[in-house]
Amino acid sequence: MSPKEFRAIRTKAGLSLDALARVLRVADKASVHRWEKGQRAISGPVAILMEQLEAGELPSRYLNQFIKG
Repeated sequence: MSPKEFRAIRTKAGLSLDALARVLRVADKASVHRWEKGQRAISGPVAILMEQLEAGELPSRYLNQFIKG
């Protein structure tokens, strides 16, 4: 997954950097920012979760748990 694809999925989902960090359970939005800028490799598990997000396969209860807050 390229940084451009990663960012496109996040923006299409309507998630901020911080919200996506919570969904992916990473330390903070800086990690998401680094993936989007290509400063850090996107790991396989993160890419899989992003593909599921894009396909609408992540349960809303999971997303809502991390987006609210």
